[in-house]
Amino acid sequence: MAAHCKRISSHRCDKVLAAHWAFLQITWHCTLSVPNLCRYDGGHLTGRGAGVHATIHEWVQRFALDAPRAQRLWQLSGLHQQPPELKRALERGLALLAALLLGAGLIFWVAANWQTQTRAFKLGLLEGALLLSVLAALPWPRARTAALLLATLALGALLAFVGQTYQTGADPWQLFATWAGLALVWTLVARSDGLWAAWLLIAGLAIALWSSDTLLNPLANLLSWRSGRSWLTPLLWVVVFALPMALPRLGVVAPARIASRIAAAMALSAWVALGFWALLARDQPQMFMLNLALAAAVLAVSLARRPRDFVVLAMAVLALDVLVIAGLARVLVAHSRVEVGSALLLTVASAACVGLSGTWLYRLQSSEGAA
Repeated sequence: MAAHCKRISSHRCDKVLAAHWAFLQITWHCTLSVPNLCRYDGGHLTGRGAGVHATIHEWVQRFALDAPRAQRLWQLSGLHQQPPELKRALERGLALLAALLLGAGLIFWVAANWQTQTRAFKLGLLEGALLLSVLAALPWPRARTAALLLATLALGALLAFVGQTYQTGADPWQLFATWAGLALVWTLVARSDGLWAAWLLIAGLAIALWSSDTLLNPLANLLSWRSGRSWLTPLLWVVVFALPMALPRLGVVAPARIASRIAAAMALSAWVALGFWALLARDQPQMFMLNLALAAAVLAVSLARRPRDFVVLAMAVLALDVLVIAGLARVLVAHSRVEVGSALLLTVASAACVGLSGTWLYRLQSSEGAA
């Protein structure tokens, strides 16, 4: 560098040294000062893509780097390269999509109940689809999740066909409970987050239909309030919510993010529905407070977990907002005679509740991203 400076003017030498020093400072700053944003592994700067891109743009402007050094920083970031897991992710995604489409086709085919096809043909087709799906999962590990997902859907179609054809007299919840119980066998063996998510959906539908206390069956809820089931149902949804968090601890599956989000969405939806109907339809404040407390517990658990899942956090905050606004509406309707004033107060309170919740979530996510 010194020999190069002897051949150019002093002013230009200062600019060259400043550019080299800026480049070294950027690399040092990236590796030591903001390790959560990016790191230098000897060949590339790696980290969160959007954050690295914005940081490179900022540093190029701040240190007035020329085009070659800016290009070098871009190459170090590795943002121009194809993600290493892209091909595998696309293959798995397309396989799961194919399994969903095939399984949905079987279910819709059973629902169509075409009279031109014999019972033996329908039964043989469904049994064959189930058997082939399970057998395909044995020697084909990369497509095991997709094959077993197809087997799960084929099993549901088979059970529905048997109930439809032979008139077993079973309640709808018994179909889903049997479906979940039989599918649990390969769900435990496969140790797949996606399969656990599908299994939780089936089990959740069984609980919802059994309880008859959710929005899936509001008419039965209004006509027949079964106190035993109404108090047991929220506790069953606690099991549904907690199961994905317990699976990694039991060594059944790796961290189940998809299953956790599905379980949280179902449990929070059920608690909101139960609390809403308990407060506005049945006038049971104790049941409302129980469901409100359970939704608040989900928020507390989500805040305490590391790393935080902001999707679950957002769903918990939304559920609390709905329940709080429903409770406020119930109080205003019961104790206020000024309809216009009550509606205005409820509107302002709802807007404030949602706005404060969104602001808090945004600041929480921003602070965690900057940490």
